[in-house]
Amino acid sequence: MRTFRLSSPLVSLVLAGTAWLGTLPAHAGELPHSADLSYQVTWGVISLNAEQHWKLEGDRYTLSTELKLPLAFKNRRYVSQGRVGPHGLEPATYEDFEVGDPKPRSVAKVDRTAGVVTYGRTAVPLHEKPLSAGLQDINALAYQLMWLGEGVVGKTVPVTNGRNVVMHQFSKLPDGSASYAGKSYPTQRLASTSPEGGFEVGLAPGLGGLPLRIVRVQDGKTLTFTATQVRYTP
Repeated sequence: MRTFRLSSPLVSLVLAGTAWLGTLPAHAGELPHSADLSYQVTWGVISLNAEQHWKLEGDRYTLSTELKLPLAFKNRRYVSQGRVGPHGLEPATYEDFEVGDPKPRSVAKVDRTAGVVTYGRTAVPLHEKPLSAGLQDINALAYQLMWLGEGVVGKTVPVTNGRNVVMHQFSKLPDGSASYAGKSYPTQRLASTSPEGGFEVGLAPGLGGLPLRIVRVQDGKTLTFTATQVRYTP
């Protein structure tokens, strides 16, 4: 365990999916067996805290991210589950909860046998559409980028936030850095644009390749996650 504190028709679909995946290179980074991260989060003018817990057992993964909201609001928790296959994360379910409510606010469920993804707000009938090759969910997207590294640059990745599925076009930004104990750790910055807003991650190869910075758009506001503590088991 390592601990760091930081400052600052279906056949056609399947064939198309296979061809798309075949354009991706071998994975660039290994996923940890476990990781626990704390983040300071800015959401508009609000400053929050968040905790993220990753677990990989065999080829099955779970990722839970809890956003701690002010007392007048319920915390939000995003839970991703799936498996790691030859091309990285293969999501099975994504759920967006208000903590304390057993029923998620929105979901995305993948049926790979039928080749469909069902998604939407649980208060209304869910939508169903053909499963796009390489589909990811917004919660676990950073871990797929750990796997792909710069191999994702120039690629388009379908991403669900539980309420929709949109295409993200990826590029590479200039490298950044994060400081720890007086040492500067380089970060690999990857970013995307989409019809619903962008996504950015800063991955630190010297700290297990984990996401030290995540920027995502949610409910019309930009959330910026900056890691304050990282513990992981390679």
